[in-house]
Amino acid sequence: MFEELPSLCPVQFFGLSADCPFLAKGALKPEKRFLLPSTAEMLDEESFAEVYAAWNFDKLLFYVQVNVPFQRIGEADLRKGDSVEFFLDTRDLKSKGVVSRFCHHFVFYPTQVQGLYGREMTRFRNEDTHRLCHPEDLTITPEISHNGYALDIEIPASCLTGFDPMNFPRLGFTYRINRADAPPQHFAVSSEEYTIEQHPATWGTLKLTQQDE
Repeated sequence: MFEELPSLCPVQFFGLSADCPFLAKGALKPEKRFLLPSTAEMLDEESFAEVYAAWNFDKLLFYVQVNVPFQRIGEADLRKGDSVEFFLDTRDLKSKGVVSRFCHHFVFYPTQVQGLYGREMTRFRNEDTHRLCHPEDLTITPEISHNGYALDIEIPASCLTGFDPMNFPRLGFTYRINRADAPPQHFAVSSEEYTIEQHPATWGTLKLTQQDE
């Protein structure tokens, strides 16, 4: 019986949390204090990207540096090309077994797809839903080089149902960074073992710290 269960990595068994520093104004820069820890080794994955995160009362800010060359976009299946997916739960409801109205699934691209660099694609399983944000409200600035690409991403508070840092200073969070012809990189939990878009209880946690530089 036990051999049929998926292997449990330490980050999955105990859960993982990381600080997300406050940034009052200005652009997020790839500085060490904003860098999220890599869980690639614990998930038995190759680490090929760094993700930086910050927040203020108006938005969440991310900077993603991918250190492998951009190849292509997966037009029919985003996971078969280069893209970055973020999964967020504004209430960090680890006891919730399904996607709630506080959950969000975003995808971002290094080149435009149907005229867009990113969009929300949350899929709900019951009546507990919210309206998907307008793609035009997301701010994505890509930069492609010969050896990789970077994405500067801003998600406004208006796109985050339930975002209330004063009363709920924790976010459920994970990511999946896809690449063509090779396995992805994850944070906290692997989609090889769990359907992460359907199970927010498996996501890690971002702690919204309020100390600015």
